Amino acid sequence: MGFLTEIKEAVFGKPPAPPAAPDYTGAAVAQGAANVETARASAKLSNPNVYSPYGTQLVSYEGDVPTIRQTLTPEAQRTLEAQQALQGNLARLGGTAYTNAFGTLSTPFSFGGQVQTQFNQGGALQNAPSAGQYGLAQGGPNAPTLNSQLDLSNIAKMPVNAGTTAQEAIMRRLEPSLARQRTSTETQLINQGLRPGTEAYDNAARILGEQENDLRSQAALQGLNLDIGANQQGFNQALQGGQYGNAAQLSQFGAAQQAQQAQNQAIAQNYGQGMTAAQAQNAIEAQRYNQAMQAAQFGNTAQQQALAQALTQRQLPLNEINALMSGSQIQNPQFGAYQGQTITPAPIANAAAQQGAFNQNLYNQQVGTYNTNVEGLYNLGGSAARASDIRLKSNIKRLGTHKSGLGIYEYDIFGRHEVGVMAQEALVLRPDVVLHHPAGFLMVDYGRL
Repeated sequence: MGFLTEIKEAVFGKPPAPPAAPDYTGAAVAQGAANVETARASAKLSNPNVYSPYGTQLVSYEGDVPTIRQTLTPEAQRTLEAQQALQGNLARLGGTAYTNAFGTLSTPFSFGGQVQTQFNQGGALQNAPSAGQYGLAQGGPNAPTLNSQLDLSNIAKMPVNAGTTAQEAIMRRLEPSLARQRTSTETQLINQGLRPGTEAYDNAARILGEQENDLRSQAALQGLNLDIGANQQGFNQALQGGQYGNAAQLSQFGAAQQAQQAQNQAIAQNYGQGMTAAQAQNAIEAQRYNQAMQAAQFGNTAQQQALAQALTQRQLPLNEINALMSGSQIQNPQFGAYQGQTITPAPIANAAAQQGAFNQNLYNQQVGTYNTNVEGLYNLGGSAARASDIRLKSNIKRLGTHKSGLGIYEYDIFGRHEVGVMAQEALVLRPDVVLHHPAGFLMVDYGRL
């Protein structure tokens, strides 16, 4: 056994032992026995003794084989015997019916009726009247030729320079007024001491000229509008004249068309009267045809009824036999129904499997805990806090003294040769650097020494 193994067993004890395997064979045998007993109990619960107004039904067992015995009351027994006697009488009566049917069926079936397939077809139907004997509808009158151009010879012509005529008429009245205003303005400027060539005089003259130009422009626009209005008035008058002529021609065309339509309607009316007469004649022939058809159908219906009667007489013996054979059957008394119970067998095999799974799970948890503790023991060498319990060390030899007063030793621990202090001494001199491992041994934090 190695040194570390001794330490592990000294600190943590021996590793947990695996659980024993479940006895699946024994569990299966026990489960089979439980199933057999459950089946027996379910059979007994599902087959009770029954007591009813018609009698009793008792169940007995020879081993696992049940026997059911039904005993009727005297009244029910007499009823059953009467039904059996009636059934025998019906069987004998069926024999008599069989003899009758045999005699009927031994004669071949024959029927001499003849179905009518033709009848008087009636007279020929009238065709539609000929439209030629009434005349054909005539085409309408020819449409007149409408005016497509206007006579513009009497419309006032536009002057060569638009608005010239109106402008001259307005300017003949405007120019004298403008001349008087210019003379008055020049006189006023001279009286004010202003002379031509001065800035004030020129500004006043320029303003007066702009006003005169505005008045002349307004006169030209007024003249142009007057010329346009006169031209438009003449065009509208010519247009109205052309439309009046076209309306008169269209009115004449409509009157001629109405006369032609009246003539065509008279022709159509005569044709309709001829068509009505032909349809009336055809209706008479159709009525004759339907009457002949109904007479033929009446004869065929009478023959079908005679055939049905003959077939009924032939099939009647067979129907009587079928009625006797399928008549009322013997009805045994019915005991009350019983809803049996089913017992579920105890899950012995399943319980054994679950117990084995529980034991294995518990073992896995114990092994995990043990391995965690051992892993912590092995990882102590790589941290600042190291295991320094004298109980874990061997081959101890003092080398000197630490400045804290603790002895310095060399020793073997966990299979390694190390140098350090003893945790038991540090617990007395430097208890602040001593740690307690969950496994129960002492550790020293060398980082704080």
